[in-house]
Amino acid sequence: MKSLLSVLKPRSVRLLLSFTGAAFIALLLCIGSISYLLYRDWQDEQRDTLIQDVLWLEQSIRVSLDGERYWAQNMASSLAGVERGAVHLANARALFLREHPDVVELGLVAAAKLTDKERVAPEMDALWRAARLGHAAYGEPYLGQDGRYRFDLAVALPGKPNQFLRLVYQFDRLLQSQVPWWMAERYHISLVDVGGKLIASKFSQYEPQGTLSHQLSFDPPGFGLSLRAVSYRQSLGVTLPVLMGVIILLALALAGAFWRIRRYTGERVQAERVLSSEISLRQAMEDGMKNGLLVFDPGGRIVYVNRAFCRMTAFVPEQLPGMMPPYPFWGGEAPVDLLAMLKDFGSDGWPEHGLELQLQTPQGNVVEVRVYVTPLGDGGGGQRGWIASMYDITELKRQRLAMVASRERFLAVLNGLETGLCVSAGQDLTLLYSNPAFTRLWPLAGEGSYCVLLPGLPLLAGSEGQLIEYGPDASGHYFELQHSRIEWSDGEQAWLTRLRDVTEARLRDERERALEVRFQTTTRLVAMGEMASSLAHELGQPLTAINTYASGLKRRLAGVESLPDGVTPALQALADQAQRAGQIVGSIRAFVKRHTPQLQEVDPRVLMPHALSLAQPLADKHLVPLRLTQLGRPCALQLDPVLIEQVMLNLVKNAIEAQVEAGVSRPRVDVRAESGVSSWRVEVQDNGPGLSEAAYANLFTPFYSSKADGMGIGLNICRSIIEFHRGEFGVTRTLAGGCVFWFTLPLSGEKHALPDATSGRAFQA
Repeated sequence: MKSLLSVLKPRSVRLLLSFTGAAFIALLLCIGSISYLLYRDWQDEQRDTLIQDVLWLEQSIRVSLDGERYWAQNMASSLAGVERGAVHLANARALFLREHPDVVELGLVAAAKLTDKERVAPEMDALWRAARLGHAAYGEPYLGQDGRYRFDLAVALPGKPNQFLRLVYQFDRLLQSQVPWWMAERYHISLVDVGGKLIASKFSQYEPQGTLSHQLSFDPPGFGLSLRAVSYRQSLGVTLPVLMGVIILLALALAGAFWRIRRYTGERVQAERVLSSEISLRQAMEDGMKNGLLVFDPGGRIVYVNRAFCRMTAFVPEQLPGMMPPYPFWGGEAPVDLLAMLKDFGSDGWPEHGLELQLQTPQGNVVEVRVYVTPLGDGGGGQRGWIASMYDITELKRQRLAMVASRERFLAVLNGLETGLCVSAGQDLTLLYSNPAFTRLWPLAGEGSYCVLLPGLPLLAGSEGQLIEYGPDASGHYFELQHSRIEWSDGEQAWLTRLRDVTEARLRDERERALEVRFQTTTRLVAMGEMASSLAHELGQPLTAINTYASGLKRRLAGVESLPDGVTPALQALADQAQRAGQIVGSIRAFVKRHTPQLQEVDPRVLMPHALSLAQPLADKHLVPLRLTQLGRPCALQLDPVLIEQVMLNLVKNAIEAQVEAGVSRPRVDVRAESGVSSWRVEVQDNGPGLSEAAYANLFTPFYSSKADGMGIGLNICRSIIEFHRGEFGVTRTLAGGCVFWFTLPLSGEKHALPDATSGRAFQA
């Protein structure tokens, strides 16, 4: 600051200012006085001359037009009294046009009755006005065929309706004939309309700009036309040289004064730059601060506030400086006395972490702030006030309170859960948190500084997120555990363990499974018993009779030498089918009796074509293509062929009937058989409408059927047969429509006796 003060030290400031001020005042007074007097006198003289000349020109044009109008009226009166008016007018026309060059046309006009509609034509305006007024009338200006503006004078002939004497004037020829040469040298004479548009001028050059001008109403013809005169620039004579000489003398005197203050001006500019840089730096620092600054003197009068404080309190910066306590921005029920507070702290000083106070805006909003106060020195070792720095903690305080409330609500929810929760971290799995349910379910969890549960059940690789069942413990309880990694509040990786007592659920599931098994067994026995009784009762005797008749017929025909082709094979097939029907009834009866069936090892590649051949007549009847695809390696199955064929026949029959009933345009049944690693899987897929939600939900419900004449036991019997063979039975809906019924049977072992390993074979039944 000392270097800055030395730079700002004045050097003969008073003398320089006095000399420079006197020179400036003298120069300005002299130049102003002379320039004002000369210019005013010259301008007044030019304006008066311009107005007089324009008035004279306007009067001259008016006199000329009035004379021509009188002549036209007299000529119209004379033409009305003679019979050959056109000949009389022709004799006078040439002389009149020669003496009056502003008139370009003169003649008689015979016009029909004029209406308001015809008045829109500018050429007919003068005739319309003369007919309406009954005397000579001027028409509105219009643009002629030669591109020059004109106006008409029309005089009605007395006693001759619709007969007019018309004089056509041209504006530029009017100015050429009426404006004298001496006036044209001094002024630019022109005619303009109401909007300032140029109609005609004496000469074709542009109108001067920035000079004296005057205009008068040009009437006749009127219609808003004005006669405008603009003066050309003229010199001032000897006034300008005299004025320039005085200016030069005063400028030389002023140059000496400026030479004296040159060094002083340079030093002052340098000092101002340094001072401006420091002021800008301080202002930028204050404007960039988020903290509010309040400076007050020892008496409490506010000396300075920054923008951040004004934004914080919503006061205008000009309102606060000079304000005395109590300040209007202190909030709360009791206003804060900052001076009394400083006295109370005494020599101990302001608290290190500040104080939390409340500020209040004029709108009544409360702002929470943290305040720090430091003394303000005067540069000489004394104190001239205090500086209070404060920052807004309203949002921080709100977030802190919200976080505390959120934590309390969260703990209330966790403590009210029936599921046990605990958090552990570190290599020794130190217990960080456990809710009451966890302590109740696992009493040892609260002992020691670590979770006893986790060391007893070490976390296995890949067990994260999986449910682990533990139990039973000494009391016979079962628990369900689930571990997952979380990030604790301090950023440390921890384990969240969820513990749930599933003893009751496990016992309930076991009871439900037992009841389900018993119910299915009972239902199956009832259904199979009814079916077996019905089949045995209804089919036993007919099948025996068929077999007997076929055997007897075969013996009777054995001696016949000439029989039609196919009779003997047909009889043999008839006997075989009757015997097969009997085997089916016997197998089902054996199944109902729940004795161990006589299973045999079967090659599914032979079984499947034979099973589908039974459904082929039904497929041919309804024109449904039946396709078999067998994939995988050769295998062997332990099964009852008759029962499995019945399952296949039932599934294919259901698929064909579903498509026929729905009216599918291109029905199709695809049967796919594939051998896997441990099972043989068969899929029957149709192209029908698929299963509805109700049908899918009640598919295996006893006696439920989507067919009008269905019994609702077919799929149950199929599933019972497959489950009897230790297999699985199910159905799947496809996205393209239709459905897929499938079942799997366990393999009895690889079959090496078959020579060819067929990877895929299609059979067209």
